[in-house]
Amino acid sequence: MSSPPDFSVKAAETSGNVDALIDLPRLTGLQIGLFLICAFVLFAEGYDLQALALAVPQISGEFGIPPEDFSLALSASLLGMALGGAGFAPMGDRIGRKPMLILAMVLTGGSTLGALIYPTTYWIAFCRLITGIGLGITTVNASAIMSDYAPARWRFMIMTVVNCSVPLGAFSAAMIAPDIIEHMGWRGIFWIGGWVPLVAAAVVWLVMPESLKWLVAVRPGDRRIARIARSIAPGIDPARLFLSEREEHTRQSVLGLMSPNHRIRTLVAWLGTAAGAFCLYMMISWLPTVLREAQWSTTDALRGTAAVQLGGIFGGLLIAWAIDRRWLVAAIVAGYGVSSLGLLSIGLLPESVLGWQFLLLLVGAGISGMQGIWMSIAVGLYPLELRATSAGWMAAISRIGAVSAPFAGGLAVAASMEARNLLMALVVPIGATVIAVVLARKHFVPPPPVVEEGDKAE
Repeated sequence: MSSPPDFSVKAAETSGNVDALIDLPRLTGLQIGLFLICAFVLFAEGYDLQALALAVPQISGEFGIPPEDFSLALSASLLGMALGGAGFAPMGDRIGRKPMLILAMVLTGGSTLGALIYPTTYWIAFCRLITGIGLGITTVNASAIMSDYAPARWRFMIMTVVNCSVPLGAFSAAMIAPDIIEHMGWRGIFWIGGWVPLVAAAVVWLVMPESLKWLVAVRPGDRRIARIARSIAPGIDPARLFLSEREEHTRQSVLGLMSPNHRIRTLVAWLGTAAGAFCLYMMISWLPTVLREAQWSTTDALRGTAAVQLGGIFGGLLIAWAIDRRWLVAAIVAGYGVSSLGLLSIGLLPESVLGWQFLLLLVGAGISGMQGIWMSIAVGLYPLELRATSAGWMAAISRIGAVSAPFAGGLAVAASMEARNLLMALVVPIGATVIAVVLARKHFVPPPPVVEEGDKAE
């Protein structure tokens, strides 16, 4: 007995609506392959984010450079990510997502290898600045092209799952670093960190398709449109493809994010990503130090820090699951509410290593888990012509919070602030974000999937 016809596919193919094709409740091989490539690219990003921190003790010992002299180099990559995200990544709206990803991976890999040429603090800082620019471009354009290919009803979940490749890359770097250093020295960390992005650039160039939505909007006569469209829907007529009116393409600047339709959403999202990044990088930068000063063993302190990232992976997936069911505001409030409860419990309950590690897992579930979600919001709640621009500025604002956190944490440590007080203080920026999101909740409604007549019939 033959299977019943798929009216959704037929209706989308007949209409030629690109949004309807992408929003169909199924994934094609082209879409799955693109998400896997993005995961590989972001895995390489996560590795390179962690690379220098892992190598600093060995570089310091070999060249007699005090570890604190690498502060500039450690901050340079975060500054570079802000510059790359806001200054260069929006070019993806003009020349395409794919060429920007190739450029980003070449910059990241080349500058990581370049740091081996002349291992001084200033040269490494310069190379890390270039690395950061590449990473900033990567984050934005990978998010943009994933959003362009992810069905609306699964968009946040898909993007969150793929974005988990960043902490997975950082985790993998930390796990294999001891073996790399044993067999290759600290330079081995940079060799791998340089060649993996270059391999990723080759994979993007040879295999990854350009955004179909971007091609239809910006280059409607491009020969790639027919090939990509027929990979998604074999019966489509490429000559009839169009975008929904809500995604008509015009070039936009950051002023578009401040238009009356987007201003409140933009400002609240910027507050959220900056506050979240500040709290996350405060913990990443200073938890090992403050926990050791609280008489924790080195192993327990590192496990406490790792708990934040582990919680972020699971928390991000749960938040994305809720958002894909159109519970965006509730998911944000619940995620940050759990983090606030964990932070307050650390501050008010008796100190216990095992108890604090569990509470840090809860803290990471909201704070770390939400950081990837903010990037998904940056592209999921804006029209096509603003997605890369929105994501670029979201990344830049996030880096402002990230860069300021190590300095603020350093002042707190210098003032001998106890670990519990330092962590409990993070409730303030997280609480401010929750209040702002609740007040602006009508501006955080995910757009519905594009529905054709055939979908209704189904």
